[in-house]
Amino acid sequence: MKCAKRILFIGLALLLAAGTVFAGGGGQQGGGAAAPTIANSPLAGKRIGVAHITLYDEWCKGVYDDFIRIGKEYGVAEMNIQNGDLNAETQQKQVEDFITQKYDLIFIDPVSPNGIKATLDKAAAAGIPVIAFDSGTDWTPLISHIAWDHAETGRLTGRYLADYAKKNLGGKIKVGILAMLDAPHTAIRSQTFKETLEAGLGKANIQYVFEQDFGQTRESATNIVTNNIAKPIDVIWGAVDNAAFGARVALQTNGVRGTKVVSAGAWGKEPFSTLAAKDSYYMMCIGVPPEGIVRKSMETAAAYFSGNKNIPREQNIDLAVVDESNIANYRSYY
Repeated sequence: MKCAKRILFIGLALLLAAGTVFAGGGGQQGGGAAAPTIANSPLAGKRIGVAHITLYDEWCKGVYDDFIRIGKEYGVAEMNIQNGDLNAETQQKQVEDFITQKYDLIFIDPVSPNGIKATLDKAAAAGIPVIAFDSGTDWTPLISHIAWDHAETGRLTGRYLADYAKKNLGGKIKVGILAMLDAPHTAIRSQTFKETLEAGLGKANIQYVFEQDFGQTRESATNIVTNNIAKPIDVIWGAVDNAAFGARVALQTNGVRGTKVVSAGAWGKEPFSTLAAKDSYYMMCIGVPPEGIVRKSMETAAAYFSGNKNIPREQNIDLAVVDESNIANYRSYY
C-alpha cells in the first residue's frame, strides 16, 4: 500500500503552546516544533522535501525516522517525506509537487537514476538544490550524492563467504542468491559479490544453486528458497534483509539444518537481536547505519546553504561486517 507521510515542524512558539510534537500519516499534516540544537543552523526555517525510494524495510524506515529527528536538531521548519514505493512515476510526481510548492531543498533516493533527470531539470530551473542519498544519479547539477558503497557490500560479503568456505567447507561452496535487480544500487551488490567470491575460491569451487531476483517481499524470498529446498545449499546470500529473513523463514519452516544466511545490507533490532541470540541460520550482515546517511546529508545541506563551494560530489559513510564476533558492540540497538 502506498504510504505518504508528512511531518511539519512549525516554530518554537507552537511547541511551547502545544507542548508536544505530532506526526501525521496518510497524507495528513502534523505539526510540532523544537528549537534547533545546532547553533546558528543554516537550515533553520527551511522547508525540505524528501523523495524516499521506499519504506518497505527497517532500514528505510530508520532513514525516515532519522530525517525527522535530525531535521529538528537543525531547526527545519518543514520536513515533507514522501514514499516513492519503488515506483519511478510516483516519485516523479512527488518531486514535481515539491517544485510546485517551492521547497528550499530536495533530498532524493532515486527509483530511476536516469528517468528522474528531466524532473530534476525542473528543480534546477526553479533554483531548488538537490542532494541524492543512498542510490544516486549522474544528473549534472546535483550538489552531492551521499551513500554507502553498494559495490563494497558485495565485496565484503564475498570475502566473508570465501573465508567461511575455506575454514568450514574445504574451499568449496554451494550458494543461493536472492538478488534485488529493480534498482541499480542493489543490483550491483550481487554482481560484486559473485566477482569477489569467484576471485577468492575459483569458479570451479562454487555452485550457484539458484540465482533469482526476489523482488522486495519476504514472502517472495521464502517462496524462492522453498522451491529450491531439496537441493543442498551451504549459504543463501540476500541483497537486503527482507531477502535474508525470507530465506530464514523457509529454512526454519522446512526444518533445514546447516544452511547459513547472510545479508548485504541491514540495520536495527531485528538483525542485531537475531545475531546476538546466536541464530542457527542468520550468520552475518553488512551494518549500514541510517543515521550516517541522514546526518551526512543534512551536514551537506547545511554546508550548501552556508555558501560552501567545495562540497564533494560523492560521499560515502562507513560500513561494518557484523556477526557473532562483534555483535556486542551493537547492544544498544537490540
